Amino acid sequence: MNVIHVILTGLLLSGLDPGTERAMAEPGQTSQVVHVAQIKLSMSNVYLLKLPRPVLIDAGGKNDMPALEAALAKEGTAVKDLAAVLLTHGHSDHAALAAVIRRRSGAAVMTGRAERVMVGAGKNDDLNPTNLMARILKTFAIDPNYEAFVPDLDVEGELDLANLGINGRAIQMPGHTPGSMVYLIDDGRAFVGDMILGGWFGGAIFSTRPGEHYFHADVVRNRANIKLLLERGVREFYVGHGGPLAREAVTRWLAE
Repeated sequence: MNVIHVILTGLLLSGLDPGTERAMAEPGQTSQVVHVAQIKLSMSNVYLLKLPRPVLIDAGGKNDMPALEAALAKEGTAVKDLAAVLLTHGHSDHAALAAVIRRRSGAAVMTGRAERVMVGAGKNDDLNPTNLMARILKTFAIDPNYEAFVPDLDVEGELDLANLGINGRAIQMPGHTPGSMVYLIDDGRAFVGDMILGGWFGGAIFSTRPGEHYFHADVVRNRANIKLLLERGVREFYVGHGGPLAREAVTRWLAE
């Protein structure tokens, strides 16, 4: 049986405004179709799940708040409206604004259990480069520091997301980092963070072409995770840089 550090029911709702629970799916109620808006920030993507109480996947870099606010406004949403922030991992370009968003919205922040050390320190772990470009980026282009926080929820194994109105699961899949998370919707869409890189130069060109990310704690395990997601029927990968990536493109890339 999968081990879950905390139960989403009840704890997810703690700290949110009184209207939050009514916006969540009731037990046994069919969750609505999840509409997704991809938001490209300075160093990474975040994704807005457009629900009665919106959910954000990843939180961007520490200087991204003005751009995030502007992008959310175009979608008819504000930071204060967010019900939860689901982090794919704890690197600074994905997790830096989580603490700020929580203060402004009361949003519950979720991570994988093994990310608690990183986000609690507010500093990237020792990045393991996968190529020469990554070594250059690690030395000159990455600010590893951000505001530390303690997540409201940390997951080991799998967690049902029904209480957020999502037919899907949060799955801890270590590989990119020790506690990397994937958020898998039952319709075959998966939010995988930096499990795969979309395109070149951080997704600036050829954004729908899969590739190896610049850094992985465990490259072999990460590749195994991608294969597992394909076996689970994932048809579209929403990645932290570039993308989205089609199932067929990912399958071809793995076979190269």
